[in-house]
Amino acid sequence: MVLYLTFFYTRKELAVRFGYLTSGAALAGAVGGLLAYAIGYMDGVRNLRAWRWLLIIEGIPAICLGLFGFFFLADSPSSAWYLSPSQRQLLLARSTRDQREASTPSAQTLNRSDVLAAFKDWKIWTFCSMNFPADIQLFSYAIFLPTIIKAINPSWSSLYVQALTVPCFAWSTIVYFLAAFVSDAIQHRAVFGILGALVSIAGHVMLIAGRGVAVPYLGCFFIATGLFIVSGIALVWLPTNLPRYGKRSTAVGMQLMLGNSAGIAAPYLYPTADSPRYTMGHAVTLGLLVISALANALLWWAMASTNRRRRAGMEDWKMVGKTEEEVDEMGDDSPRYIYAT
Repeated sequence: MVLYLTFFYTRKELAVRFGYLTSGAALAGAVGGLLAYAIGYMDGVRNLRAWRWLLIIEGIPAICLGLFGFFFLADSPSSAWYLSPSQRQLLLARSTRDQREASTPSAQTLNRSDVLAAFKDWKIWTFCSMNFPADIQLFSYAIFLPTIIKAINPSWSSLYVQALTVPCFAWSTIVYFLAAFVSDAIQHRAVFGILGALVSIAGHVMLIAGRGVAVPYLGCFFIATGLFIVSGIALVWLPTNLPRYGKRSTAVGMQLMLGNSAGIAAPYLYPTADSPRYTMGHAVTLGLLVISALANALLWWAMASTNRRRRAGMEDWKMVGKTEEEVDEMGDDSPRYIYAT
């Protein structure tokens, strides 16, 4: 979906639009547990176990939406049947203006050289190292949050505990939208990734060192502050700096693949035996978030340095002997291309 959004929205609009997807993830985190708990009472209905009902009830909407998307979502603005001809022309003009350094037809098709360029670009691997810690935190949050809330009052039912997770997810969504709006407006990404990681680090410190229930629960809100900012900003920052379609699509795939692999590691970092403190998991996540913050800072410095050189004309030699079309083919390697930092 991140890649798909780049077809319709410019670099100055992407973070907020991705926030709509993020709000869906937050809503799923808030009500998913409630739904699973309620479905648990369907065990035995029509001779089906509860886990089967869970797959049926949660799977049917996903299948229906998948079929709807396959048949009705346009592949690109030029084939968007639900837009008027003037609207399609406007979207194409906006895209050409936003991705001027890769506006040629060949630059917007998938080719082998762009795929190889993505694997050779150290910045893309740095983005991956930034996103993996963020996803470790994202996947693990749903594991330890109900446990910490349950410790406040062990007599609370599971349904009531799940209800009390809603404020944390709601807060994380609100904070992300605020950060995304400002990030789009000023076209800066790294500072929000760094601040989000630092606030979440403070939250994990509170969970490790805190005693009682008040400090750990407050720490959960600190973690929620950076929960979607750290991962969301990384996901929109990468594609907005890759104007060539082939390199952009490959890079997004790399980032999502390595990020989603965090879902494998998260349960092992937070085993049930470590409940309710999960000291090992919080310590490892804290250390990974430090890496994420450093990756943000490194990319910020590298891209800002490149922008200064290009504005000073120090990379204009790359255009010597090239036609305007060849310069437009260069993508983010073009001396005219300015990175969003």
